[in-house]
Amino acid sequence: MPNRPPWKLATIGAVAVVAGVALLLADWTLPQLAAFVAMFFVARGALHIVTTSFEGVTGALAALQGIGELCVGLTLLVWPSPTLLVLTAVVGVWVILHGIVDTAITMATRNERPRWPVHFVASLIEIVLGITLIIRVGGSVEATAVTLGILAVAVGMLELSDAVGAWRDKRHGLTAEDRQLIVAAS
Repeated sequence: MPNRPPWKLATIGAVAVVAGVALLLADWTLPQLAAFVAMFFVARGALHIVTTSFEGVTGALAALQGIGELCVGLTLLVWPSPTLLVLTAVVGVWVILHGIVDTAITMATRNERPRWPVHFVASLIEIVLGITLIIRVGGSVEATAVTLGILAVAVGMLELSDAVGAWRDKRHGLTAEDRQLIVAAS
């Protein structure tokens, strides 16, 4: 589990869910979609950076994730008139890389994660959605917004689920070592 208090995980997850719902419900033009997605990445990147403990591998990876999301957002913000190709390529590449890294982390830390199969499947879905963004570059703004919306809601729900698990562990006084024993016993 991430090395953050539950409220921080919940905040980051809630931002993703709200942004995902907005992406699904609004009728976007390309400039609006590019600006919204850019600001979404800037906000999530900033949240990751300010909420991480910077302790150990988990903290370092969270900081890198935040920096990566900031870079994606800033790239989209400073790009002069981003096209649908630019938007889908930049975001798609980030999503694929993020999914690959998450998959590797999940597999390497599965002994510490009671629900590691959920994270593994979520990472694979993230990779598929990233590939979908890139291979559908000739698609519409609406299809891109829907794909991004589904991705944001899915990532946000996983983060909210992690927050609930962290609250449960905290309430029951479970430590990382306790979770390892629980996973090993199951």
